[in-house]
Amino acid sequence: MKWKLFMRQLSVSAPNVTVRSRLPWPVRALLGFVVLAAAAAAGVAIYEYGRQFAGPDRRDLQAEIERLRSQVREVSAERDRFAALAAAHDSQLKVDRAAQEQLVKQVTALETESNRLKEDLAFFESLLPAAAAANAKGVVIRSFRVQAEDEAANLMRYRLLVQRAGKAERDFVGGVQMTVVFVQGGRSFQLAVPKPASATDESTLPLAFRHYQRLEGTFSLPPGAVARTVQVRIVANGEVRVQQSFNL
Repeated sequence: MKWKLFMRQLSVSAPNVTVRSRLPWPVRALLGFVVLAAAAAAGVAIYEYGRQFAGPDRRDLQAEIERLRSQVREVSAERDRFAALAAAHDSQLKVDRAAQEQLVKQVTALETESNRLKEDLAFFESLLPAAAAANAKGVVIRSFRVQAEDEAANLMRYRLLVQRAGKAERDFVGGVQMTVVFVQGGRSFQLAVPKPASATDESTLPLAFRHYQRLEGTFSLPPGAVARTVQVRIVANGEVRVQQSFNL
């Protein structure tokens, strides 16, 4: 009985019958290819759409990074070049400043030398032969000058030039005494140069020369004093050889 029922289900008279149509395999392959192509196109579209919002891909990023690195290297090289130029200009500026300071020192030294040469010129011009009859003692005061050295301290500087008259056979040994007449508070006073150590002392500025000698020094006046005249005396062996007064 069971066998009959089983055979009946396999026959046409079975109660449930399913009819299926089968497609050829080429058609099924084509349909699969179309589905795969559509899926791939959809994936590419989704990728491109996402890239537009998310940014460039890795290759573009690498290219951009390399470009930026190249620009950084160029900017760094330019910075180093300008830094080197700045250092060179700074060094040159220091050299120029040092040279300028040196030039100022040289100019000052040359001005000092020029003034000294002018004084020497005036000195040697004063060494013209003195007249034999000008002084029988054989000593002549060729020049004497006094000028302010420090006005605040009322310090005066003097320059004296003494010369032998005629032919000198041996050295002249003696001294110089000066008496400065100055006015202070409407009254006249005298100042001895050099200042004597006591009332009886007759100090002198030493002289020892064969042909000429230049003597230079300073003396101070009291505050508010004004020098008027200076009397210069040349002495030797207790005897005044020549005496001369100079108005200031």
